[in-house]
Amino acid sequence: MRGMSEFSAQQINETVERHFAKVGAGKARAAFLGSALAELFGAATLPAALEAFSRLKHWSDEEFPSRLENLLELMEAEPALRAAFQRAVRRIVCEVHSVELFGEAGLHPREGLWSEAWRRVMERVLPSAREDTDLAKLVSRLYPTHKEIERLLAQPDDKFERVVRLLAPTDDPAAWLKQRQDLIQAFRLLGVHVAGLGLSPELRARSHDVLIEHSPFYRLQQSSGELVEAKGEATELAHWRAEAQRCREELGYVHERMEDTGVSTALVFDMGKIERAITRMESFAEVLYVAEPHESIAAVKRLLDDVMNARRDDLSLLALFRENSELLARKVVERTGKTGEHYIANSRSEYREIWKASLGGGLLTVLTAAMKMRIVEAHLAPFPEAMAAGTNYAVSFIVLQHLHLALATKQPSVTAATFAGIVRGTRGKARLEKVAEFISRITRSQLASAAGNLLAVGVGCVLFEFLWLWLFSRPYLDVHSAEHVYQTLDPLTSGTMIFAILTGVILWVSALAGGWFENFAIYNRIPEAIAQHPMGRRIGTERAQRFAEFVDRNLSGWATCIVLGYLLGFTPAVGRFLGIPLDVRHVTLSTGTLALAAASFGRDWLYRGWFTYTILGIAVTFVLNLGVSFSIAASVAMQAYGVSRREQLRVMRYTLWSFLRSPRRFLLPPKLALTLEPTNESVGREKKEEITRL
Repeated sequence: MRGMSEFSAQQINETVERHFAKVGAGKARAAFLGSALAELFGAATLPAALEAFSRLKHWSDEEFPSRLENLLELMEAEPALRAAFQRAVRRIVCEVHSVELFGEAGLHPREGLWSEAWRRVMERVLPSAREDTDLAKLVSRLYPTHKEIERLLAQPDDKFERVVRLLAPTDDPAAWLKQRQDLIQAFRLLGVHVAGLGLSPELRARSHDVLIEHSPFYRLQQSSGELVEAKGEATELAHWRAEAQRCREELGYVHERMEDTGVSTALVFDMGKIERAITRMESFAEVLYVAEPHESIAAVKRLLDDVMNARRDDLSLLALFRENSELLARKVVERTGKTGEHYIANSRSEYREIWKASLGGGLLTVLTAAMKMRIVEAHLAPFPEAMAAGTNYAVSFIVLQHLHLALATKQPSVTAATFAGIVRGTRGKARLEKVAEFISRITRSQLASAAGNLLAVGVGCVLFEFLWLWLFSRPYLDVHSAEHVYQTLDPLTSGTMIFAILTGVILWVSALAGGWFENFAIYNRIPEAIAQHPMGRRIGTERAQRFAEFVDRNLSGWATCIVLGYLLGFTPAVGRFLGIPLDVRHVTLSTGTLALAAASFGRDWLYRGWFTYTILGIAVTFVLNLGVSFSIAASVAMQAYGVSRREQLRVMRYTLWSFLRSPRRFLLPPKLALTLEPTNESVGREKKEEITRL
């Protein structure tokens, strides 16, 4: 590269000072701009030109946007100076390569979470070596921070068009020939990228069973090459767009298959990369072959917005952790949502079954609460006490599961995932009506389950106390233990509210663990491995198959019960170890211990009026247990499905309005059975009226 300026430094400075004097800009500003332009015009090498251009860019960043406006007005008022500036920029553009920037920004190979986080931290701390011919490195040099990238993206269209006209004349088609060639190469590269990801073993195993050459991902790559060779001919462009649409349809099919074959975060990540790559290829095609001359600048801006947004996310630690949390949420929500469908009453008969299961669950919890109090009274060391309490809870929950009984607090976190799936799967008015109907079913199912649990555990504990007193002639709990129960359930003088919130989080974590473990087993085909294990030759193939089916049905429940039980048992012990007053407040267990304590007091069950406060504590615990677990689960599930905050608020407002209009549907079972079918914009008026009426 060599300098070709027909202006001397003095001429440039005089021109700049004369213009700035007309517009009333400062002399210091004019002097710096003049020297920077002189350096740019006279640069003999690419590094020197890049250094001068970088100085000019950072000068315009100061007191932005006034300095940028000064530069644009200067160039628009001085045609000769503008032509020299464009020639200097053109010399730079002809020597840099942009394939990596356009073809790989936001689409780089995925590393592990922590290794990728470390790489991004080191990019911020340590300067990267310069590669003057790489446009991606130049962009990082010119826009090193999120703030600068966001400021670039926030430029209005008219300002962006003026900048483009400054950098290159629109009447010179050869000005950006090198960049056009690089766009074509990036277009081809992304086609190969899509084919490589789409034909990976994991994605191919979940796609339609076709030959490699018939795969839409492979055909998109082939079509991309044909489109380039045909130089954007209309027929080839239409063919390429059809192949891109087939790729998207295949991704939809793969997503449906994942509900049966398990979800992998790596697979979801790769599917997202394929979608982003296709979207960027569409932007390339628009810039290269579709946009008319008067539309080209807008098309280029859309492409740059996409690339720079991706580049910003490549630098962001927050974006990395947000993306990984969304992938993890998607991984477990699919399985958890399927489990949650079993906890919702859709008819009066199912409503009655929930009552029966909940009454049984409450009666079983009587023994759990009684055993808990014996463990507390034993005053064991923290670890043995936590193990004993956790085992008590876990065994109780597992027995409850195998007897097909229900515990109200285990339901909100799994039903929330099903709720989020409905929000994702419908649109418009149909979504609002379907969500309101679904929430009404969740509410009345939850109320029935909670009422059954609390009624059964309360009455059961009182009967248990009377039986114990008749057999052993003494109360089950001594006065000190019963008084301690009353004190710990007072919502005003104890940490009941905080502990109830913590328990709600634990309930959500346990459901999350159950969904994750089931997904792990399904994705790795654990039930099939059990059925095909060599041990089957000894016990019989049919027995092995039945055992595999048994494991498949109960794996998620086992994981949920065990995690929930030991989290409830170990939380107080961990608190004591850390010196933090941690405890749990589970509404059903707390009701059981309260009933045992009240029955132990006999006629003095009010005990100085404390019982009134404990009842309030039970009510607070009920609301916080269910509310917190459902809220967190719904929030995470909606995040996994990409439901915006605005849409979430809209759904909440409509649901609240539906409750105020018809509270009965949220509290009592329907008179007619009604199943929730998939709903879309074309739902018939008759069905809408039926849903609304119910």
